[in-house]
Amino acid sequence: MLHRRHLSIVAGLSALGLALSSCGGGAEDGDQVSIDFYYPIAVGGPLEETIDGYIEQFEEENSHIDVTAVYSGDYDQTLASVQSASQAGNMPALSVLLSTDLLTLDDSDLIRPIGEITDDEDWLNSFEEAFMVNSTLPDGTVASIPFQRSTIVMYWNKELFEEAGLDPETAPETWDEMVEFGQQVQQDGGAQWGVQIPSTGHAIWMLEAMAIQNGVVLDDETGTETHFDEDGVVTALENWVELKEEGIEPEGLVDWGNLPNEFANGDTGIVWTTTGNLTNIRENADFDFGVAPLPTQEQPGSPTGGGNLYVMEGLSEEEEEAAVELAQFLSSPEIQADWGVASGYVATREDAWETEPLAEYVEDFPQAEVAKDQLPDAEREFGTFRRQEVGDFATNAVQSALSDGADPRAELEEAQEQADSTLDEYR
Repeated sequence: MLHRRHLSIVAGLSALGLALSSCGGGAEDGDQVSIDFYYPIAVGGPLEETIDGYIEQFEEENSHIDVTAVYSGDYDQTLASVQSASQAGNMPALSVLLSTDLLTLDDSDLIRPIGEITDDEDWLNSFEEAFMVNSTLPDGTVASIPFQRSTIVMYWNKELFEEAGLDPETAPETWDEMVEFGQQVQQDGGAQWGVQIPSTGHAIWMLEAMAIQNGVVLDDETGTETHFDEDGVVTALENWVELKEEGIEPEGLVDWGNLPNEFANGDTGIVWTTTGNLTNIRENADFDFGVAPLPTQEQPGSPTGGGNLYVMEGLSEEEEEAAVELAQFLSSPEIQADWGVASGYVATREDAWETEPLAEYVEDFPQAEVAKDQLPDAEREFGTFRRQEVGDFATNAVQSALSDGADPRAELEEAQEQADSTLDEYR
């Protein structure tokens, strides 16, 4: 099985002397520390067992630390579990939570910024710049560490393209080409749907991508302003609605969780989803498919996405240090290389791409590098204060326009008014 192969690769790292720096002081070997680690899985595949393998390896290399790894559902469920644990006085030491929840978590005193625990600049500065924007507080303090990060990419079914008379090796490069190719694979290639873009679960993420392509980032760097009603955002949502009006995307909402399987079943020409679904799709699709950056509108672009490693508030010094050691291990180039192959997430540091098994994997499967290549055009992901609540205003606008036929501009103007009211106290 895939995770067993990965575990054997990672286990071999001990013999090579995996160098992971400690934050110093505190627990020594023999002073046992027990910590909990909460993590979500937001993509398909047997990743729970892969994480268990990493924790087993970590404990072998750090005999003074016992880690209980808790798979806690999706990101929202994991956040709810952390909040419940905090109220019960049983906080996990380390958690994987959305990078975009940074301001909300800090404002709620649920996290201890990692940059306040360790001054290991070599480690803190080792990550891709695009991923650090949602990892750093406005004052410049590194608060969390990129772990399972992503961008949105486009997948296309090469067999349907060929059947439709399209070049199976050429992805659409613009929105208009995507619409044209989607129509052609329906009409001439036998596809049930030409294009599908998910509108449940992460609808605002998809809208962000389209807005960025029209020159608009949905929030500002302070996390106190949103731009839902700007013309570029309205145009983006109108274009999305037109996919349904033209019949190349299903009516109603497209389900985030089911979409990778629907694409793997071979009935859709083009889908947008996270690069984190790459391994899942590769293992389940019995046809050749391509992966490409998102098509441009006025310009190329995608938001980053995914989860970070957070050290939680209210720990002892020994627990904090153990949590940082685990974060260093999970974000090391060796584990990031292995995790990138196991999951499809983007390895968060450049040296991981030069490390096995990722280096060999990319050579054999170049599609794995598309998300990394898209990073220069990526923008930070939407991450205001009270992100979930404020993001829901935009999500409701998107879903009303897509499923109920509501006017995109009116819906987005209402979402902007709601956001302004909610964020006013933080300005």
